[in-house]
Amino acid sequence: MARKIHPWALGISIVIVVFLIVSIGLTIIVSQEEYHLVQEDYYEKDQGYQEEIDSRKRTEQLDAKPEISVDRKAKSCTIRFPERERYDGIGGDVTFFRIDDAAHDTEHELRLNDEGEQHISVSGMRAGQWIVKLRWNEGGEEYYLERRVYLQQ
Repeated sequence: MARKIHPWALGISIVIVVFLIVSIGLTIIVSQEEYHLVQEDYYEKDQGYQEEIDSRKRTEQLDAKPEISVDRKAKSCTIRFPERERYDGIGGDVTFFRIDDAAHDTEHELRLNDEGEQHISVSGMRAGQWIVKLRWNEGGEEYYLERRVYLQQ
């Protein structure tokens, strides 16, 4: 006499097997992903975060803030400070932060010309969204400004 398989038992067994296959597959896929959103030196960065907050507040209180613009034809980013008599008392750095891949981040020293501008070439940088982080000190005070820019090839 042939043994009869109950349809509920067969259905539950199929659901469990499919669930296990999907779970194992997703685990393998997720474990092979690279995550660049966390910085390696996050603890040291966290220690200076209050200083960054204070620098942002000081920047917001400025009457005239630096301008950050991208010239797509010239493939350059221009940092332009408000007009003043001299620019040699301003120092700092400019960081191009790639949101999805920290390996492409670049950092440049802030070097303003006599007109209060700095041109940085973006010709070798990947197309897409970047965050330009401008940190500068002037008159013993630290300032911080971020702008999102979009680069095209």
